[in-house]
Amino acid sequence: MKQMYSKKQDTSVVIIKYASAILILIAMVLHVAGITPWNSILQMIAASGWIYVGLKWNEKAIILNFLPQFAIIIPMLIWIYFIKDTGL
Repeated sequence: MKQMYSKKQDTSVVIIKYASAILILIAMVLHVAGITPWNSILQMIAASGWIYVGLKWNEKAIILNFLPQFAIIIPMLIWIYFIKDTGL
């Protein structure tokens, strides 16, 4: 019989999950304080952790929530810091 993956078994996944949750909260504080791009960088680090957890747990909803954040954050940072003031 195939053994199912237990969410409780892997301590490293749980540690990454809680660390990522805390990092997202810190990123939110930085966002409200207007500290850019550090809020976005921290958000992407935390999202990476959550994507890892989603992959390990085979939780598609977690992946669906956090993976698109990269497609939102990265182009906007490129726009703000490299394109906006060039007149393009």
